[in-house]
Amino acid sequence: MSSYWKSKVGSLPAVICLAFAAILTACGGGGGSAGDPVLGGGAGSAAVSELSIVLDKTSLPNDGSQAMTATVTALDAGRVAVKNVAVSFSVDNGGVVKPAGTTTDDKGELKAAVEIGSDKTNRTITVTAKAGSITKTASFSVVDSTVTVPKANSLTMVLDKVTVGNSGSDTVTATVTAVGTGGNVVTGIPVTFTVDNNATIAPSGTQTNASGEVTAKIKIGSDKSNRLITVTARSDTLEYSASFQVTGAKLTGTPLPALPPAGSTGNSVEYRLFDVNQIAMPGVAITVSAPGLPNASGTTNSSGAYVYTYTAPTTPGPIDITARAGGATSVQTVTVPSGTSTVPAVTTTVSSASVSSSPDVVSVNETDTANRTEIRALFFAAGNVPVKNIRVRFDLNGDTSIPGTLSSGTSLVYSDSVGTAVTSYTPGKVPSPTNGVAIRACWDYDDFAVGTCPNQALTSLTVVSTPISITIGTSELIEESTSRLNYIKRFALQVVDAAGNPKADVQITPTVDLLAYSKGRYVWDSVSSSWLPGVDRIDTALFTRPGPSDSLPYCQNEDGLGDPTKRNGLIDTGEDINGNGQLDPRKSDVSITMVGSTKTDANGNAVLKIEYPKSVASWVAFRIKASAVGVLSPPAIYDGVLPYVGTAVKSETVAPAFVTSPYGTRAYLNDVNGPSCRDPR
Repeated sequence: MSSYWKSKVGSLPAVICLAFAAILTACGGGGGSAGDPVLGGGAGSAAVSELSIVLDKTSLPNDGSQAMTATVTALDAGRVAVKNVAVSFSVDNGGVVKPAGTTTDDKGELKAAVEIGSDKTNRTITVTAKAGSITKTASFSVVDSTVTVPKANSLTMVLDKVTVGNSGSDTVTATVTAVGTGGNVVTGIPVTFTVDNNATIAPSGTQTNASGEVTAKIKIGSDKSNRLITVTARSDTLEYSASFQVTGAKLTGTPLPALPPAGSTGNSVEYRLFDVNQIAMPGVAITVSAPGLPNASGTTNSSGAYVYTYTAPTTPGPIDITARAGGATSVQTVTVPSGTSTVPAVTTTVSSASVSSSPDVVSVNETDTANRTEIRALFFAAGNVPVKNIRVRFDLNGDTSIPGTLSSGTSLVYSDSVGTAVTSYTPGKVPSPTNGVAIRACWDYDDFAVGTCPNQALTSLTVVSTPISITIGTSELIEESTSRLNYIKRFALQVVDAAGNPKADVQITPTVDLLAYSKGRYVWDSVSSSWLPGVDRIDTALFTRPGPSDSLPYCQNEDGLGDPTKRNGLIDTGEDINGNGQLDPRKSDVSITMVGSTKTDANGNAVLKIEYPKSVASWVAFRIKASAVGVLSPPAIYDGVLPYVGTAVKSETVAPAFVTSPYGTRAYLNDVNGPSCRDPR
C-alpha cells in the first residue's frame, strides 16, 4: 500500500473494516443505511441521538371504544436501536397515555396505549415522547364513530297461543326471530313491538339475542271483551304481524215474561255478562235492539247485569230482542200471544234435564242487591240435541223460609235455541248452611199452573256473609328470642266462610289467659338420661315424681281463683293463697302479639306468637283466644302448658333454666288450691 493510502485510512485492518462495515459488525461502531435501525449495544440516553414514534392507527372513534398504540424507538447516531433508554410520554387535548414501562426494551422500543379520555368531541391529539433532550411527536384524529347496524332479510313471529280466555291473567308469548342471508339468524337486530285493541305488551329486550330472538309477553289488559288482538314486530323496513283471539265473554238474557200480553207495560229482559270464569263483567257498554221496539244502550252494573224494559206491541207474534256487550251477543225471543199462548207445545222428548248455579257460593246482600248468582236449566234430547221452548218455573224447592228472590218470580221461562232457561237468585241478609239453598227448576213440555211441578231438576248453593269460622293451631317448633333468654311459640290462625273459602283482610284480636301454675323441680334421671319433674311432697318429706296416671299439681290462677271474668290484676280478699304478696302466675309471665299484619292475608291466614322467660316453661297452663271481627262462630281457643325445647333437659351437666318452679317446690300430688297451693315455698 502506498504512503498516500496509509496516510488517509490507516492500517490494513482499518481499511478492511471500513470496506465491509455493512456486514462485519463485530468490528464495532459500524453505521447503517437510512432504513430500519440496526440492533446494537447502546449505553442509555447519553448514546441516543434520535427517537422514532409510530402510531398503529391514524384515527380513533369518538365513542371511546378503542385505543391507539404508540411505539417509540431510541436510536443512536448510526440509527442503531438503543436499549435501557428512559422515555416519558405525554398527550394533549384531553387524551390519556398509559406506557408499558419506563425504559426501552432489548429492541430499543417502548410502547404506550393512548385513549381519547372522557372528551368525546372530534379533535386532534398529539402524542409526545421524550428521552433526555430529544423529543418526538405524532398526531392522530378523533373522528365520528361509525356504527354498523346489523340488518336482517326477514322477520318471523310465533305465538304460543292462538286463543286466550278473557280472565285477564293469561299471557301470550310472542317470539320474533331475525333471519339473514342463507337462513342464518342475526344477533343484535333492533326490534319494536306494538299491540292493538287495548292489549298490553312487555318485550324481553330491544334487540335480538345470541339466538337471533326477542320475546314479548302480551296480556289482554282491563278490557275483557271478546276480540282479535294483533301483535306487530318491526325492524327497520321489516314488519311481521300475528293475531290471537280473546274468548270467554258470555251474555245471557231472561225475558220476563216470555209471553207479554199485547200492549202490556213493564216487560223486561234481564241480561247478565260474565267472563270465562263466570265472574261478572261490570261497566261494559251494552246495546239492545228489536224490530218495532225502542233501542236502548247503557253499561252493566256491578253484577254484570243490565235490564231492558219495553212495552209489548199490540200486534201478536214473536219478537227477537238482540243485545250486544263485550263482544258477545244474546238473542231472546218473546211472543205476544193472541188470546192463549202461541208457543206450541214441545214434542221432542227430553232425555237430559239439569240445573246449575254460577257461582255456587254467593255473599249476602247487606244494603243492596249487587250479589247474585245465575241459575241455568239445560234441556237436551237424545244425541245432546238442545230442546227449545221447554217451560220452566224456578222456585226455592217449596221452602218459603229461605230469604232471597228469583228474578223470574213465578213466571214461566222458556228454553232458548240452545236448550237453556235462565234466571238469577239474589240472597237476602242471612247466610245459609253449606249447600243450604236449594233451587228447583220445575218444567214441562207445555204451560203449567203455578204451584205445580210436573218434572223437576235441583241444584244447591251456599250463601255466605262475613267469615263464620276461625281455627287456631301450631307446629312442633319452639324458637329462642334474640337475647336467648325467652322462648317463642307461634300459632297459625285460619278464617273461612261457610263454604270453606278463605277470608282475607279479617281483623284478628288475640288474648292469652294464664289458667294455673304448678310447683316442683327437675332432677336428673340416669335411666332416661333426662331431667324429669317432680315435687317435694309435704306429707312424706320425699321427692316424688308423678306416676303414669298422675300429674303435677296445678294451682288455679289466684286472680279470680279460676273465674276469668273476675281477673282485675288486683289482690282481692282471699286471692293471695300462697301469701307471697303477689298474684300467681304473674300476668307478665307471658306476652301475646300478632306477627306482621293483624289481619288475615289472601289465604285467610294470620300468625300470632307468645313469648315467655325460659324459667317459667312447663310451670304455667295457658289459654289463647283469637277473635275475628264479624266471625259468627265462637273465638278459636288453644289450651296448653308453656313448652320448652327438648334439648334443654338432655344435658346432665347443664340444668334447664326452668329446673325449679318459680312458684315453689313443696306440694301434695293432685291437690288443687289445697295446702300445697297455700305453701309459699
